[in-house]
Amino acid sequence: MMEDKIVILTTCENAMHAHILQGALKNVGIPSMLQNELSASVALQGFIGMGVQLLVFEKDLERAKEILAIDKGQTD
Repeated sequence: MMEDKIVILTTCENAMHAHILQGALKNVGIPSMLQNELSASVALQGFIGMGVQLLVFEKDLERAKEILAIDKGQTD
């Protein structure tokens, strides 16, 4: 059996945004993880290059992109 590779779906500016996207994925059954959540939340305001990465399994990547594109379109 092939091991599921974990890939970066997107990098969010802050943990709150990352949690919103993570919730949208969870609603459709796509598991995801956050990376750098703590570092980003304790970083000084305006510190450049500190983002929260939203990670998914490679097999879910294309579907996750579609879900978030749809989600973004409805909120803009």
